[in-house]
Amino acid sequence: MNKIKQAVIKADPRLKGLLVVMIAYIGIMTTMLVSGATSQIDHYQETVAIEVQDGSDEQKDYLVRQNTVRKVLNELNIHLNQNDTVNKDFNYIVQNKDYLKINRVSKENIDEVVTTPSSTINTTGLHLFTTEVRQQGSNGQVKNTYQVTYQNGQIVSKQLVSSTVVSPVSDTIIETGVVQPGAYFTGKLTTYGGDCAGGSGIGASGVSLSPTTGVQGSNTAKLRFNGQSYYCLAADPSIPFGTIIEIRNHNLSIEPVAYGIVVDRGGAIKKNHIDIFNGTEAGKYFKGGSSNQTEFKIISVGSGKNFWK
Repeated sequence: MNKIKQAVIKADPRLKGLLVVMIAYIGIMTTMLVSGATSQIDHYQETVAIEVQDGSDEQKDYLVRQNTVRKVLNELNIHLNQNDTVNKDFNYIVQNKDYLKINRVSKENIDEVVTTPSSTINTTGLHLFTTEVRQQGSNGQVKNTYQVTYQNGQIVSKQLVSSTVVSPVSDTIIETGVVQPGAYFTGKLTTYGGDCAGGSGIGASGVSLSPTTGVQGSNTAKLRFNGQSYYCLAADPSIPFGTIIEIRNHNLSIEPVAYGIVVDRGGAIKKNHIDIFNGTEAGKYFKGGSSNQTEFKIISVGSGKNFWK
């Protein structure tokens, strides 16, 4: 430094100013260089080789400064959405040969319409000898709303959010008439006698139906039962013996509203066909013939073959 001073002193006066400036500049630059080098050393970061896979993209190799996962992702310009996840903690310091996996997670609501099938319900009714569709059913529809979660493009969960009935389901109701008090039917009424072809003078229930002495030898067309008198009827096997039936809209010379009791069967007597005992085939006790629109109603259901004993 003394030699520099001596050189400045001995220098041409015209050059002294220039030399002073040059010396000052060299000093400043030297100080800056030393300071910069020290700063670079203080902030030096080692680089590491890592593998990164973003969602369903192919895995890639990167050489990055060793830092936290958060800063490394920023360095690589990889931005995460609200639901995205990473396989390592954001504050983890990446190491050489580390593998970072970014899972891209998204959610959406989807609607699915489901058909609810109609059922068939079989019920019993009062209209005897018929099977009727009381209600025609139809399928229903329900809209189910699901929240679907995707991870890297694949569905990982599906949760039901709400269900709304689009159209209600209704069942088909089929009603079949059965023998019971109050059951009714419209059908054919005919007469017969104890002298009919193949007849024995004894009804299928054991009640005497004689062409000469009438019902149980009473010389009438009626059976006395539980303190009441009833015309004797042959009816379908589904109607038990002892069943009492109201008869209307007939053309016989008996009461407009007559009451009969089932005591017999007949080969041609099926379903809504009723045969009423009249002593003989010619008609011993009352007049009149067949009618096809006779109205029948069951008053009470009989106990079976031995009801009268």
